[in-house]
Amino acid sequence: MVMQFRMLLDCLDAAVCDSALSQALTSFANCNGFDYHAYLGLEGFSRDYFGTFPTDWHNYYLKNDLACLDPVVRQAKRSSGTFIWSATGWLHSRDTKLRNFASDAIAHGITHGLAISARTSFDRQLILSFASSQGDYWRPGTLDLSDGVPLLMELHHRLKELRQTVPQVPARPLSSRERLCLIWAAKGKTAIETGTLTQLSHRTVQSYLDTARSKLGAATVAQLVANAKDMKLI
Repeated sequence: MVMQFRMLLDCLDAAVCDSALSQALTSFANCNGFDYHAYLGLEGFSRDYFGTFPTDWHNYYLKNDLACLDPVVRQAKRSSGTFIWSATGWLHSRDTKLRNFASDAIAHGITHGLAISARTSFDRQLILSFASSQGDYWRPGTLDLSDGVPLLMELHHRLKELRQTVPQVPARPLSSRERLCLIWAAKGKTAIETGTLTQLSHRTVQSYLDTARSKLGAATVAQLVANAKDMKLI
C-alpha cells in the first residue's frame, strides 16, 4: 500500500515530539518500500540530524566526513525538489572517490532511494532522504512526488515548533564553565571582561568558548550564541 505525502503531512501535524515525527516517517518509509529515513538540516557548520540509517553507516559517514562527497547531498544543494537516486549507478562514475563511496554505501545496506531538498531563510539547507537495502532502483508508482517539498517544509516547521519548548541536548553537553562563559558572551562581554567577572584568565575563557563552539558546531562566538539560543541552552 502506497502512503501519499499528504497522509504523512497529517501525521506530522499530529506529532507531539521528535519521536512521534520519526515514527510517522518510519511508517511512510515502510509503506513505500523503504527501510530507512534521515532528516538533515545544514546551516553553516551546524548539522541537525535524526533518522534510522544503520548506526555503523551513520558513524562511518560522520567519521570520514562523507557529506562533502555524498551525491544526494551535492544534488540537494544544487536545487530544491524531489529526486530518485541509486548507489548502483554511482559505481559507474569515473570518479574513484565516488565509486568507493557507492561501494561503502552498498556494503552498509544503502542501495537506492528517494530524496527531497529545500532551502529556508538564512540559506538553511534541508534534506529528507529515504533509502532501501534491496534492489537497484526505486519506482514511485502512484506516489505524487510534487508534494515532496511542501512535506519537507512542514517537517522543518513542526520540528521548530516542538523544539521551542524543549531544550535540545547536544551530543557533547556543555560543561558548567563553558555555559557560564557562553552566557557572558551572549551579554556582549569580551574574553577579558568575562575573565574579570569569573576570576579566570582571558585565555581560559577563550578556551572554554572554543570548546563550546566545537560542541555546538559554530564557527564564531556570534554563531555559538545563536546556536545556543536556538537550542534553548541559554
